[in-house]
Order: sequence, then C-alpha cells, then structure tokens
Amino acid sequence: MRTAISAAEVGARCAEWYKLMIARDIEKSTVIKQEISMLLSDMEQSDKVLAYYSLLEFRHQLLLQESVNHVEGPPVVIMDQTDPFLEFLYYFMNGQNEFHKSRFKAAIRLYVRAENLLEHVTDDYERAEFYQRIAEGYYHINQYTFAVSYLELALNIFKMDESYREKVLYAELVLAAIDTEINRFDEAETRYQRIRRESVDIPFAHALILRGIGLNRLRQNLQEEAKEYMELALAIPEHKSSVIALKTKADLSFIKLRLGEPGALSLLVEAEQLAVERGNIEYQARCLICRHLHVNPDQLKVDQGIQMLKDDELYFDTAEVCEEISNFYEKEGNYKLALNYMKIAREMNVLQFTLGSD
Repeated sequence: MRTAISAAEVGARCAEWYKLMIARDIEKSTVIKQEISMLLSDMEQSDKVLAYYSLLEFRHQLLLQESVNHVEGPPVVIMDQTDPFLEFLYYFMNGQNEFHKSRFKAAIRLYVRAENLLEHVTDDYERAEFYQRIAEGYYHINQYTFAVSYLELALNIFKMDESYREKVLYAELVLAAIDTEINRFDEAETRYQRIRRESVDIPFAHALILRGIGLNRLRQNLQEEAKEYMELALAIPEHKSSVIALKTKADLSFIKLRLGEPGALSLLVEAEQLAVERGNIEYQARCLICRHLHVNPDQLKVDQGIQMLKDDELYFDTAEVCEEISNFYEKEGNYKLALNYMKIAREMNVLQFTLGSD
C-alpha cells in the first residue's frame, strides 16, 4: 500500500514554486509545476493545499502571458476557505488578471483588498511582489506618488537577494518611465542608461529598457533617435515575440510615418491587426488616429480615436496624442485646430490625476 504524501510537503513545494514565479524563472517554475501536479494525485486530503495550488496555477499562467502571447487562462475561482493567506492570494491574483486586461482601476480595487490582508503574508519577497504589482497599477492610472512609494518598498526588499535582479530592473524601469512622463528627461535617461548596462544578460528586460529609452527620446521629439531604440528593441527575439511588441511596432510605425519613411504603412497595418486581435483599446485608438492624420486624413476618425481613449479613461494617453495632433496641425498652419486639440490635452492632464471608477 502506497503511503500518502503529506499536505505539508506539497504545500512547501508550492511555496518554492511561488518564489520561482516571483523571480520570473519561467523554466524552473514550469518544471516544479509539473512535479507538484504529480504529487497531488498521491497527497493526503487537504482542501487548503488544493486551493493554494489552484491559485498558483493561475499565477503561473499570468507569468507566461507576461512573456509571450499565451491564450488567457480561466478566471480564478476561490475554494471554500477562510484562510486569510488564501484570501490574500485570491484578491491579489484576480487583481493581476484585471491588470492584464488593462482594467487598471478594477485591478487597484482588488489590490487594495489584498493589502488589507498583507499582514498574513510572512515572506518578505511575496510582500515585495505585491508592492511592485500595486505600484504598476498606480503607474498606469497616473498616480505617480503612490507608484513611487510602493516601488521603493519593493526595491528595498528585492535588492537584498541577487536572484531577484530582474525584478529590480523592472521596478527601476517604471521609475524611469515616471520621470519621462513628468518631463524629467535627464533623470530618466540617467536611470535608463544605468539599467541598460545592468540588463545585457536578460534579453526581455533589456529590450523593454531600450523601448523605454526610445519613449524618452520620443517625448523630446527626437524622432530619429527614438526610431533607432525601437528598432534595437524589436531586434531582440524575446521581445519580438511578446505581447508588448505590439506597442513597439505601433510606436515605430508612427515615427516612420511622421518621418515619411518607406515601410511605415505596412508596419502600421500589422500593428492595427495585432491591436484588434489582442483587444488593446489604447493602440487600436492610437493606430486609428495615426492612420487618419498621416495616411487618409479624416478629422472625424481622429476624433473617434480620441473618444475611444477617453471612454477607456486613458487620460494620459489622450493628452499625449492630443499634443501630437496639435503639433501636427500647427505645422500645417491650421492654428484653430491646433488650439482645439491643445485645450483637450490640458483637460485630460487634469482628469488623469483623479481616481474615479471604471
């Protein structure tokens, strides 16, 4: 008669699995997932461990989604448990699911509920993972003070262990992006160049940093330099096959269209298709605006794209594109339209600092 494997042993392996996912070690986390799934068939009865495994399995799917365009997994279903740590995981991982669907305010609401249970998370690196995730959520709704505060908490922990070096790079990347968005271009450039050197052996992170440098140059209207960095990012295979490559391809097509370069339209078409396939409203709108500003001029379509961004409460992005549209019309000598879009940009700059609701 075979002896049942203790639930405590499987639970300990699950904890190891979670740490590997926090460190973004996809290869090892995939291996240990397979090992644990085999252990479950011989484990003594434990609803708590089964619930733990179910939540971690979903976290593993999210990890894969962050790296390549995997099909979205099923929604998380919480078991009938009263364990506060499992409740924390439930809200935290459902928050991550909302984040991946670009429903950032919904993600924040779930993260806040998870934060109320954070005292039950005893592992420092699990807490750091939470701090980084909620920071990214606040960054995406332009609440930079909250984002920076949580990123600093995450960095203080992750920097203590070299195995979390990639997490440190991503936290630094968001801090640099915040500097770019508040026009601290020199500070952003200094941070970007430092983490660029530190990331040469981590291709995916390195590509995102190159893209970030490109965006920093783009915000300064350094189109040629921005183009070079976007191309460098797309030349890295780990980035080219990722979900974020959609944004890089689209941004590169916009730059090429502004510069009047060959190949711009075919790249725009590819970006448009990817944005629709992946349900990315932001880049569907950006592509629509760019097409009808530079390829088939149509102000009504441009306004339609702006409305798409506003309806999705992407106020920072709305302000950004309206500034670009204003600059376009100013160069065309149409000062009335240039002023109109600059006014919209200013309105959006005010709205972006309100939390509101989804």
